[in-house]
Amino acid sequence: MAKLGTILAITGVAVVSIGVGIGGTLAGMHLWANRAKTAAAAPPPLVPKPIYFADLSDVVVSLPPEADQPATSYVSFGIEFATTDQKAVAAFGNYQPIIKAGIISLLMAETGDALQQPQVRAELIHNCLDVANEVLKANDAAGATPPFGNAYITDLVIQD
Repeated sequence: MAKLGTILAITGVAVVSIGVGIGGTLAGMHLWANRAKTAAAAPPPLVPKPIYFADLSDVVVSLPPEADQPATSYVSFGIEFATTDQKAVAAFGNYQPIIKAGIISLLMAETGDALQQPQVRAELIHNCLDVANEVLKANDAAGATPPFGNAYITDLVIQD
């Protein structure tokens, strides 16, 4: 009887071990299958688009130092427009004289003192960006979205 009890105990341990092994294998397969589905469903990492710049430099305009005075000073101005669309840079080159004329008009409406204020410079950047985008849009060189997303003043020298 002791021998039979030992055989039954060993058999019981073997059956439980096999059951645990099979259960662990099935659980592992289930977990790996879910992980593979999750990894396959994850979107690919975003690759940033390159940024291209369109340069408008060497704009020199006479302007008054203060309002209601004659134009006795001048400003040397340069700005770069940023885009992720390389076609917008080529179109900018084609329409640069029109864009430059619009920006000269914007500068001529300012004074030397006003251009030294950060708020006026921020507004000037915004208005220059609007001029460039509107010229390209008016000449069918832009899609539904504005081609240039930002502009940066690269040169601003006011000489009295």
